[in-house]
Amino acid sequence: MDDAVGGKVMNTCVPCERDKKTTTATLMCTACDERLCHDCSKHHKKYALGKHVFVDINNSDYVKTLVDMKGYDRCKDHSRGLVYVCQDHNKELCCDECLFVSHRKCNRVEKILQSTSSNGQQRAFNDKEVRCIVAEVERLAIESEKKVEENEKQANELLTEINNKKQYVIALFDEAKTRIQHELSVGKATDKGRLEKRKDIANSVKSELEGFGAVYKQVLEHGNDNEKRIINAVSETILTKAHISIIEIKQTDYAISRSLEWDPHMTSLFNMNSLKVELKDMRLPGPSQGVQASGRVVDIRSLVLKQEKSTVLKKEKGDKSNTCVTGLNFLPDGRIAAIDIGNNKCVILDAGLQRSGPPYRFKERPCDVTCYGDTNLAVTLRYGITFNTPQKEIYVIPINVSKRSQM
Repeated sequence: MDDAVGGKVMNTCVPCERDKKTTTATLMCTACDERLCHDCSKHHKKYALGKHVFVDINNSDYVKTLVDMKGYDRCKDHSRGLVYVCQDHNKELCCDECLFVSHRKCNRVEKILQSTSSNGQQRAFNDKEVRCIVAEVERLAIESEKKVEENEKQANELLTEINNKKQYVIALFDEAKTRIQHELSVGKATDKGRLEKRKDIANSVKSELEGFGAVYKQVLEHGNDNEKRIINAVSETILTKAHISIIEIKQTDYAISRSLEWDPHMTSLFNMNSLKVELKDMRLPGPSQGVQASGRVVDIRSLVLKQEKSTVLKKEKGDKSNTCVTGLNFLPDGRIAAIDIGNNKCVILDAGLQRSGPPYRFKERPCDVTCYGDTNLAVTLRYGITFNTPQKEIYVIPINVSKRSQM
């Protein structure tokens, strides 16, 4: 015979099931509503509290069969049958081992069979609530898919923004390059014209002096007195003109040294080792937060927190003692400031709990740390407070109190 969820219907001993054995039950305890084999019935009456009445499990007046519950009736941590319900932990179901390990100090622990919240006449798993929850989770799944698409779109938009900024800067450089090329062409043409003019004047003076020199020599050798007096007068004019030309050439005797003068903002950009562009995450509350799918009230304050061991600080080179963390505080960028009183130091940790930069070591014992402003830290010492900012050194400001009044 099959049950409503496809499981096989059978009668087995419950205590044997807890020991992972399959034994046919012959008796039923009507007080505990538990199936028992012959051997387990002896121990059941001896160790279980309360009055117990046993009937033949095949009794037509009290027939109880087992439905395969697909493991929902067993503890996920210990693979044992669920026996108790803890009202102090949001009606958490637990087995015998859970009761001993996690619920020894709880005040409101009941057996499931005796709990009013698990009464068979009270139908907690109602169809209306199930339909509401299914509709809600389907809506949340669709929302999540849309969020994934939106995140992909936003990522592409951010990359496009960077590319646009890059193209904009490249366009500015291209425009500046075109303008400088034009100015260089004009400057080179001006320099070439000036130098060619100097060369032409020099060649002209040279030619005139050489031509006049030949005439002057011939007149001195074969000319009369009148011709000699005329050539001497002309020579004065020629030499004066030559000296003026030399002065003119020397006045234009200079070279042009050209360089680029950058905007101060661009100079600061060139001095950077990397482009200071950071991706900032800002968590925005979604419309579905705080919305109940079916109106069921869940007290999240009573949820169980499972303990997981994690080492925040590890002993490293320079440490004389084992690490002892006495203070932790989150920075706005997600990093953690940690105080190690065992080695008198303050360490900055990244999101993966890896050290970010060298630690700062104190001469006195630090106690605790807090963040103020955006990037500032204040560390309490045994007899004072230390303030730290990224742009300045660390200053220690003592507190003027007596040792008796120090906290």
